[in-house]
Formats: sequence, C-alpha cells, structure tokens
Amino acid sequence: MICIDLGSNTIRVCAMDDNLEITQSYEKIVGSARNLSSEGLSMAAKMRITEALGEIIVTFDFKNDSHIAVATEAFRLASNAKDFFYDIERDFGIKFNIISGNLEAKLARLGVENRALKLGFHIDESLLIDLGGASTEISFANEFKSFKFGIVRFCEECCSDEAKFKIVAKDKIQDALSFISKFNFKNIILTSGVPTSVVALKLGLKYDNYDAKMINGAILDLEDFDAALLKLSLSNDKDSLVGKNRASLVIAGIYLLKPILEEFSVPYIVIDDGLREGIAVASKLGLLNLKE
Repeated sequence: MICIDLGSNTIRVCAMDDNLEITQSYEKIVGSARNLSSEGLSMAAKMRITEALGEIIVTFDFKNDSHIAVATEAFRLASNAKDFFYDIERDFGIKFNIISGNLEAKLARLGVENRALKLGFHIDESLLIDLGGASTEISFANEFKSFKFGIVRFCEECCSDEAKFKIVAKDKIQDALSFISKFNFKNIILTSGVPTSVVALKLGLKYDNYDAKMINGAILDLEDFDAALLKLSLSNDKDSLVGKNRASLVIAGIYLLKPILEEFSVPYIVIDDGLREGIAVASKLGLLNLKE
C-alpha cells in the first residue's frame, strides 16, 4: 500500500508491505501553509505540491499498489483546497482526503505505536506530541486533540525573530499544557520533523544522509534542544544540516516544543514514524474511517 501524508509543511509518502514495514519512502518540503491567506493556498504552494506529486507518481508503483492520501490542517483551512484536489485527482489519479485534526492525532498514534512495538516497547503510558506545520496533535491513551499552532504559522507570525519566538510561544502553548496536565504519563514521544532534526544534529547526521533507523527510539533531553539551536545559529551551511530553507522552521519548532517539555520531568523519546505509517496500520486493522 502507498500512503501519502500531505502536511502543512512536508509531503511524506511510503510504500508498506503486509508486515507494516516500509519498503520505499519519499519526503519533500512543500510549504503548504506558507503564505496561506483568506483566499486559500498560495499559487507557489500549489506549484510546489504539484511538482512533488510529479516526482511521486514516477517513483511509486501506483498501477499495482492501492493508495490512500490524506491532507491536514493547511487544507482544512484553505478555501481552495477542494478545487485544488479535484485538479490533482484529474491530473495524477491521486484522490486526497482532508481529514479532521482528531483523526490525524489517532492515525499518528497508530503509526508511532507500530514502530514502538517493533522497537520492543509499548506506548500505553506515553504522551504523544506531533508538532506540525499549521497544527499540533497531542494524544494520551484514547484521548486526542488538535491545537491550532504549528511551525510554519509560528515562524511567519514572528518573522523568524528569535526574541519574539520566546514571547509568543508561551501564549501559543497554554491550551496544550492544560490538556497535557490532565494525564499521568511515564514519557513523552515526539514525532515530526523538529524532534527528528534535533536527534540528527545530535548524532552528526546531515539532511542528505538522514537515517530513520538511527532516529527511532532515540532519547533527548532539554540540553539537546539548546545544542541544536546553537549549532544552527553558528552554521554557515544550515541547508546541508536540516534541508533547504528548513533551518528557521526547525528553530521555530524548538521554541514551541521546549517550553512544553520543560514542564514535565520525563524521558523524551523520538519516533520518525507517524501519520503516514498510521494510515497503513489503520487500514490493515480495519480501523480507517476517513470521515471521522
């Protein structure tokens, strides 16, 4: 099965076998939420997405594999998303489903749980935080919630000003902290591009030699986030470290994530798998209801 997660910043695609192992993967920054306005997705964002889909359609075997494609917060907000996806289905044969924030959180948790089990641990007592481009999904056990903050929105609002990041972040995360404080958890699992980038920087990996196998199950502490900020601020070649034009987004994400984490003295575990993989898990288990 081919699973497509078109997010507010990144498009992530994978082919998964019957054992729910990834056999092929693809990821590209498309900045769907960049310059999102009352008129919807920007023309530039639509062009970046279309270009990526052109690469995907020749990379994966859509003729012989079924596919499920979902889109998240930027497309929940964009007034022109349905028309755009009509054109996409006509041109590429890929049908996108705009899913709810609640379903996004559930599928991300299934993807993380599948990987965690393969790594040898359960997530029954784990809080999950999925920091996205335009929204953030948080879950514990059978409670799921989507919050209206993400790295692209935050970065644009603060104009990549690190002093402003610190001030604005405190306000952005209050509802999330109130939600999290209800739960008694043993650790926090982090998925999405910001924590995986922090692990990669810690391990000395660069964007071109990123290896999910080295990321999955890695443990972070608060000092690792500070070290990542310092490394990015001092680097003269930020693109090689975290990808083209991603540094400001990773920095923004750290400023959003760290004040949440520092409230809870538990281990922070990073898993690369998430929504993309959760689609296949839900489908195999007969749990996938895209209208949920």
